[in-house]
Amino acid sequence: MSPGPLRRVVELSGATLECHFRAAAGDRELPPLILLHPWFGCWQFWDRTVAALPEFATYAVDLYSLGAGEGWREYASPEGIARALATMLDRLSVTRCHVVGNSMGGIAAQALAAAEPRHVEKLVLVGTGARATGLKPDYGKAVDSWIAGEADRSASARLLDWLLARRPDNPREFETFVDMVANANKRFMGAVLANAFALDLRPRLPAVAAKTLVIRGELDGARTRAHVDELLAGIPNSSSVEIPGAGHSPQVDSPEAFTALVREFLLAT
Repeated sequence: MSPGPLRRVVELSGATLECHFRAAAGDRELPPLILLHPWFGCWQFWDRTVAALPEFATYAVDLYSLGAGEGWREYASPEGIARALATMLDRLSVTRCHVVGNSMGGIAAQALAAAEPRHVEKLVLVGTGARATGLKPDYGKAVDSWIAGEADRSASARLLDWLLARRPDNPREFETFVDMVANANKRFMGAVLANAFALDLRPRLPAVAAKTLVIRGELDGARTRAHVDELLAGIPNSSSVEIPGAGHSPQVDSPEAFTALVREFLLAT
């Protein structure tokens, strides 16, 4: 049995950022993967990705960990998250990497790649866009309801269901996801959402130097093809693919198709 991921904690000003590191298998010198989860998802969303890509060292970042400290307001935006990630890369001596970001993680990934092109070699954007506006109406209403109400387990479960075309076969896995969302700092999560809705990254996309793959699930309940088109129009070296039958987070509900696409893209010269 392979060892589990190693938890690493990076100290920031007034906060900490946690990630879960797994070393690469074999002797190939490949850039590591930085994995950024969606809002209402969690770092465990990447478990299948990590297992299926053993040739890469991986850092599955717990973005909610930024909300645990007293100074969380400094990081309560996609740009704040990107600054924290840049600090993490410097502290961990990661000079070049690939970044895979889903939804809110994808927005932070865009901000990081535009601000720190020296760090990001390839970029995979999943179920995301340059703006948080233009969400499908029903999903937008679900998010608004979560912001206005209590962040209890049932509300967290409902939002998680929006991200997935189908739940994992093991019910305990889904319960783990719910626990992570329900236990996160709701004020931090809500502030990040509010700042994301006010953010338009389209003017910054031409600064993204990384070769970029945009992935959308056919059954994405949150994002539309128009979000994909905006990314392709703005990022110079970009292409897109849609996974049939997949949802907003295909790394969970369609892991085989997802990891096959990601491996092919990352290993291509």
